[in-house]
Amino acid sequence: MSLKAEYISQLRSAYKGLENEPLESHISDNLLSPFIVELPQSVLKQAQDVVSTLFALREKKSYQLHYQELAGMKGFKDPGNKSIMMSYDFHLDEQQNLRLIEVNTNASFLALGTELYKARKLPMPVSDFSFDETRQDILTEMSLQGKKPHSPFKVAITDDKPSEQRLFIEFLVYNELFKSWGWDSRIVDYRDLFKDFSPEFIYNRYTDFFLNEDSSTILREKFVNGEVCLSPNPYEYLLLADKQRMIEWSQEGFLESHGMTAEQIQLIRTVVPHSYDLNTTDIETIWALRKKLFFKPKNAFGSKQSYKGASISRKAFDELPKADTIGQEFVQAPELPFNTPEGSQNFKYDLRCYAYQGRLQLVVARLYQGQVTNLRTPYGGFACVLFK
Repeated sequence: MSLKAEYISQLRSAYKGLENEPLESHISDNLLSPFIVELPQSVLKQAQDVVSTLFALREKKSYQLHYQELAGMKGFKDPGNKSIMMSYDFHLDEQQNLRLIEVNTNASFLALGTELYKARKLPMPVSDFSFDETRQDILTEMSLQGKKPHSPFKVAITDDKPSEQRLFIEFLVYNELFKSWGWDSRIVDYRDLFKDFSPEFIYNRYTDFFLNEDSSTILREKFVNGEVCLSPNPYEYLLLADKQRMIEWSQEGFLESHGMTAEQIQLIRTVVPHSYDLNTTDIETIWALRKKLFFKPKNAFGSKQSYKGASISRKAFDELPKADTIGQEFVQAPELPFNTPEGSQNFKYDLRCYAYQGRLQLVVARLYQGQVTNLRTPYGGFACVLFK
């Protein structure tokens, strides 16, 4: 049986509501990699240390006050809750040190990744993580806002045209999971929220991170007024996932000013690639450094408008400041050889490490060939990680 068939069998056995869904068409051929990435246990410990250290920074009162005015300028304040199902995406360098590529508040594949480990009968990287913890995380989010769920608890899973998203299957899985807990759960386009359904909690996969679009107005108002628990949310994105933060974490004295310990500072400086703001750094200095940098917009997602500095033209480079771009120390993706039906091939990979608050919950790898992860490489896609 193929991995895709095994996976579909796992989903149908775990979620009876999916029995009649066309899962074969919902799961693209290159979504799941047949390979397993094997790494030393020390990498898993590093991931947990980075997650807990960056969350400790986020929790510093001085750090939150530092961004209070900026949050106010963007029209919101601390909603009280954090953000569920975030990820920290890493490359692994030649010294086996994790290097942070980005923090992702709207990360996909935690639920599907958990089911992938089950389908492959492999041990979970974090042995005591289960969906019971996800359930408690959501209830914790409500509690942090001073809310108690009504009965039945009304929950929405939202995105831009969710049924057209490449990972719509994950929304179906979450919907079935939430229903299994007795919750009134629905998948709703963000434009249609609050029309015929008034959720108390929204699991947010919509990538208008600051809810700036005109079409986001109603959702923004409900969030700002505290009428709904939105998770992930713009405040958490501001504190951790806006790529401007990586620029600031690179600045001498910044971490020290917020009372981080020498050990914490050393860890962050080791993990976070040095980053530059193209709007405030001398452009000729950046041009001279370009071959050692990777350029990407501060508030984009995926690999949109991203450029490897070694191959960028001067014309394209001169347009980057207009796009509010970050120049980040280029960290080469690690590669591993795997045997395919066409012979041995090398695949690049990154590590997606999911977390809630300061706790690591799951790790998956994304295998690919080419410049960026695209889930279109034959034999590439999401893969399990075995830590030994």
